Amino acid sequence: MKKYSLTIVCLFWIIIASGQFGEPLKQNMLFRIDSLGNAVIEVSSKLSASQWQQWENTYGGKNISLFKRDISRTLNQFYLYDFKYESDEMERTFNVTFKAKGVAQYMGGNEWLAEMGMKDPDFSRLDDNSYLITTTYNDGGLLVQQNNTIHFPKKASNVKEDTDEFGYATFTYDLKPVSSGFPLFLIVGLAFILLGIASAVFFALRPARVQ
Repeated sequence: MKKYSLTIVCLFWIIIASGQFGEPLKQNMLFRIDSLGNAVIEVSSKLSASQWQQWENTYGGKNISLFKRDISRTLNQFYLYDFKYESDEMERTFNVTFKAKGVAQYMGGNEWLAEMGMKDPDFSRLDDNSYLITTTYNDGGLLVQQNNTIHFPKKASNVKEDTDEFGYATFTYDLKPVSSGFPLFLIVGLAFILLGIASAVFFALRPARVQ
């Protein structure tokens, strides 16, 4: 699986363009994983004055489509859609929400695997189905501080954190996959259709009554 850092994707160009390497970059991410392994992801941050100006020039307002393009290229292992953008100029904060398919993969036997792509994570268990992952690292002179909150499905059990051979965060959990059976209303509708066809055939083939 391709590894990634959404922090660098979202905001690295801000620091490069503004030259503010002395200002640490703080960012929050929230993952809400559903019973199908898909997720709603929120990316938010509070920026310094110089970082905010560069963000607005690059991605703010009508240019949010550029953010969607860049994030989709980096997270190309997922299908991303339904982007929503909110910002507060007075507080110099922004919030981008989008949906992603395939964040967790079904491995069989009711076991799921979520590869989160966060290097050298510090895990904190919030409750049975939620974790906080904090990462702090220096990337080319840029100090990055990132808080990642992951909420797993309510019916998930045995949630366990781990790292892969490269030091990236992974999770496994148990959850019975959602049944793909036909909805009841569809079954009833098909039954009425078949009944109508059978009635039409019966009356068509019935011998005519002799007067």
